[in-house]
Amino acid sequence: MHVEIPCRLIDVLLKSFIPKYPYLVDYEVSSELRNYREWWMTPLLDALAQLPEQRPAALAAHMGNWCRLMRPLGWKPKHARGKSYFFCDFAFEVALAVCAYDIDDSSFRDHPHYPRDLVDHYREHIRHIRDAWRAEGVGASVELFPSAPPKRIDLAQSKRKNFARWVELACDGYDDAVEDVLKTMGKPRKVENLFGLLEALAGLGHAIQADIKDDDSLGCQASDLSDARGIGPFEAPASDPPEGPGRCMAILRALAAWVAPRGYRMIDLDDEDDAWHAVLVRAEYHEEFLALSRSLGLRTRTPEQVYED
Repeated sequence: MHVEIPCRLIDVLLKSFIPKYPYLVDYEVSSELRNYREWWMTPLLDALAQLPEQRPAALAAHMGNWCRLMRPLGWKPKHARGKSYFFCDFAFEVALAVCAYDIDDSSFRDHPHYPRDLVDHYREHIRHIRDAWRAEGVGASVELFPSAPPKRIDLAQSKRKNFARWVELACDGYDDAVEDVLKTMGKPRKVENLFGLLEALAGLGHAIQADIKDDDSLGCQASDLSDARGIGPFEAPASDPPEGPGRCMAILRALAAWVAPRGYRMIDLDDEDDAWHAVLVRAEYHEEFLALSRSLGLRTRTPEQVYED
């Protein structure tokens, strides 16, 4: 993983082993860096910000989610792996945190991407020799605070209009995501680049945009959509058909049916190409979103019109 410094997580971990290592009071993070690294760093910092007795459970939960977080870096679920596929990244950052803060890793040490051998070596040969100066469980000896939850707009009270309102509904009110998309796309009267718009939304976890045969990416995006909306984990249906366009349609049908009783509607966006494009919108804003789409020159379709064999 490429990491630019200064970086709060890296500085916290390094200071745990090098007491004179500098640590800043404030760390500014650009939107580009936030989108690239904060999705996997922030959960670990949040775990370390817990009370010592709560950290093992927090890290166990983080490791339970680790593979999903690594999807942008190439991790794939078992059904998508070919015979020669090998995802070679490991949760070294978690191992460093375990060593730095003396955290009990018994509940997640069997995770296939957790380098427990390195942790065991550190504990046996280094912790009580080279790092004996550090008291048990104190780590970097700096105060950490859990991250604030993302700001969500009250969609019923918002004053945004036209394209900005369309983006706001597609992002389910997540203000940072809305601003990122508007920064990328501007505020067009008509959407001429739907692919670019959906690419920006998908990169923030708020849209599906996948090649017609790419069931793996589509399944990951479907999970990200449900996670972002806090409606529970969506599990793609069994691999029948096992891959390709047929499986893509099976996943999309299942997602559309799954979100409906949870207060959302799936809307397909037709770009007249060989890719899948869709968003999830709260049911109470479904008709408004369709009307906005028409005014912006976007073609929408219902799941029943598209996702059938």
